[in-house]
Amino acid sequence: MKAYIKPVTLFLYMLILIFLVIGTRTFLMETDKQEPFNDGNEKQDTKWTGIITLWDIPYVETGLGSNSSWLNSRIQEFEKENPGIFIDLRRMTPQRAAMYFKGDVEETILPDIISLSPYEEIVPYSRLQDLESYFNKEDLDRITPFTKKFMYGNNSMVGMPYMMGTYALYTNKDLLEEHEIVLEGPTIQYSALDRIMEKFPYIEKEGKKEIHYYGFATYCTPYSNPIISMVYGESDNIEKNVGYRYVYSWMHKHDLVPKGLKDMGSTAAIEMFLSQGRIGTFLGSTRVLYRNRTLRSQGKGFDMGVYALPLEEGIFQDQVAVYGIIDKENKVKVNKCTNFLKVLVSREAQADLRRIGMFPIVNDVGFIYEDDPEMLQLEEYISNFRYSPKDEYWVRKRQELLKILPEDPQEENS
Repeated sequence: MKAYIKPVTLFLYMLILIFLVIGTRTFLMETDKQEPFNDGNEKQDTKWTGIITLWDIPYVETGLGSNSSWLNSRIQEFEKENPGIFIDLRRMTPQRAAMYFKGDVEETILPDIISLSPYEEIVPYSRLQDLESYFNKEDLDRITPFTKKFMYGNNSMVGMPYMMGTYALYTNKDLLEEHEIVLEGPTIQYSALDRIMEKFPYIEKEGKKEIHYYGFATYCTPYSNPIISMVYGESDNIEKNVGYRYVYSWMHKHDLVPKGLKDMGSTAAIEMFLSQGRIGTFLGSTRVLYRNRTLRSQGKGFDMGVYALPLEEGIFQDQVAVYGIIDKENKVKVNKCTNFLKVLVSREAQADLRRIGMFPIVNDVGFIYEDDPEMLQLEEYISNFRYSPKDEYWVRKRQELLKILPEDPQEENS
């Protein structure tokens, strides 16, 4: 006997079948769609793959070598954790980078991540992604208050710092001892420096050749102004600053400093101090310290004193390295770029900065040079950094402050 199915039951079966077919298809279509990007960074799309381009521009000079070894380690770490995403690292000079941002530039030829200058606005802030929503409060609280100054422009968060350097005073102990000058203690004051200057300049003769010796030298480049760290003070009358008065007298005393100092790069200046041994006191980055260590290991160089700068109100510092992200329509890619920046400021990455002689920009890794007394001395001093090229006072007084350097453009002939 055949089973009889009532019309109502058959109708219900058909409705259920239609619902299952249509519902399953709709579910599959929805799950195949990418998750919409959330500016709060609460959800991240894990399906995007591709190439992130990074233009690294050496605005900040590392203490040892370049940032290559440190940065390549971070790239390898990021690529391992993000299969299918690769970072194309390109080294570029500031001059070449600036050319790309003159006029109306196509987005397709620009990088995703780029170094930002501590001074001028080479990359227009309008072309940079506002990063505020990509970092939570905990992320931002880790950044030291001073380096936060380098994060903002045009009322938005345009960059993330990832390392910093410092300036110090270095003395040629061998040369000073020849003049019976002995400095005691770990610090140095302007009055002690002035006593050194009293013994210079002088000339020694080797046959017909005259060799000039100077009391003080430094260097000056578009992105590194060590001398400003000794003279900066935010007062209406710059000449009242103690450091300014001392340094101005040294700079403008006849032949006390090498000619052409205003246009002297760091390589030439460091060569004169370390290899030629013709400078009593030198102002420069930690590259001076590491370079002398290398020379000493080769049986060259000399016994060198290392001192933090004399402290007045606070210290001006321009050696903070920052990356920004070019604003893109693809916000998922932007999110991946910010994830890479987070790798750079991780505790592991920041502690690893010691391999290139640089300092952390976060407040939760402690001192990374505890087994290096000279670098530790400078690291402990970082808390005194107060002024930066981002300050309104510097913008107004820049030309006046730079007058501290002598105008003589001649090259030194000795």
